[in-house]
Amino acid sequence: MLLQLQCVVVDPDPANRQEMSNFLANHGAHTVATLPALDQAPAVLGRPEPPQLVVVNLDPQPYETLKKVGVLVRQFPQVSFFVLSQVVDPHLLMEAMHLGVKEFVPLPIDADKFAAGLERIASQYNISKRATVVHFIPTMGGCGSTTIACNVAACLARSGKTVIIDLDLVRGAVATSFDIRPRYTIADIMDSGERLDQQLLDNALAIHAPTGLAVLARPELPEDSQRVSQGGLSRLLNILSRLYDYVVIDSLMSFSPVYAAAISAADLNVLVMQLNVPSARNTERFVGALRRMGVDSAKTRIVVNRFVKKGWDIAPEEVERSLGLRIGWLIPNDFKNAIAAINYGEPVVLRAPRAEISTSIAELAATMVSKRAALAA
Repeated sequence: MLLQLQCVVVDPDPANRQEMSNFLANHGAHTVATLPALDQAPAVLGRPEPPQLVVVNLDPQPYETLKKVGVLVRQFPQVSFFVLSQVVDPHLLMEAMHLGVKEFVPLPIDADKFAAGLERIASQYNISKRATVVHFIPTMGGCGSTTIACNVAACLARSGKTVIIDLDLVRGAVATSFDIRPRYTIADIMDSGERLDQQLLDNALAIHAPTGLAVLARPELPEDSQRVSQGGLSRLLNILSRLYDYVVIDSLMSFSPVYAAAISAADLNVLVMQLNVPSARNTERFVGALRRMGVDSAKTRIVVNRFVKKGWDIAPEEVERSLGLRIGWLIPNDFKNAIAAINYGEPVVLRAPRAEISTSIAELAATMVSKRAALAA
């Protein structure tokens, strides 16, 4: 099974070739060759397992280069071709379409439109994204975000193939929450670089036997957190999204490159807060930052943890007015069952399935399953 689009980049400028290779890697595509001219392409495209996509910069001679692309389109009909140019001429565009080019991309690139084109090609080769990515973000320390992420993941594993990633790279407790001592961690995955594939992942992921949930733990050594990169995480998420139905990320409140990659990849960014002033203020700041980042508000959900009907510092309605968002879920306070489950290394939804907290988390997970089903319909 192919996990990533295999691509060739053709551009006379070496800096442009590298930039395009990085862009493709961040969107789940692997560049197998970078070429300064199309003359070298037949040797790559004639391999027993040829790449699926060739990205060609037509400039500085767009019409002459396009004629050469047309020859390759006819010679290698199983390969898709994207062409790029600063010359946005209707005649050039029509000629490209007539020759069988899949996408004409004006320069400078519109990243979202180009990424959508990649997804169309991936779908054509039956390797399009399939997972729902749920990103849990704590708004303050000790708010219970890891507990919710782990228990939601355990519930989702009942409905589909699920993996949870511990992206709290120094203090993370996902593996401990499932009483797992993994042999490999996310840092080891980063070391694989462009060789990342299904077999390597199968060896690296630990499996929680009672649920079948796959777990990718944080680095064992705190200093190894530096090995986790934005590009590596993007490649990892793109591959996992083609192997799993649900990808759950237990994360941090941060906009550093690694965490910005997780935010962008997520179908749902779940901000976990409590009804107190510090948490509410942090939530307001982070929601504002997400908006400035261009994250659709439909991809942001607010979850209140440790909710009690009496005794909160701030009314839920007041929080909603401040955020301009509805609170998506209220999880009741049940410290006794929650801490017992944590200390035992077992999700509370398994250890105390009839407890109110377990019922609430299971219902929260069910809303995510319903949303995925609605999008697939």
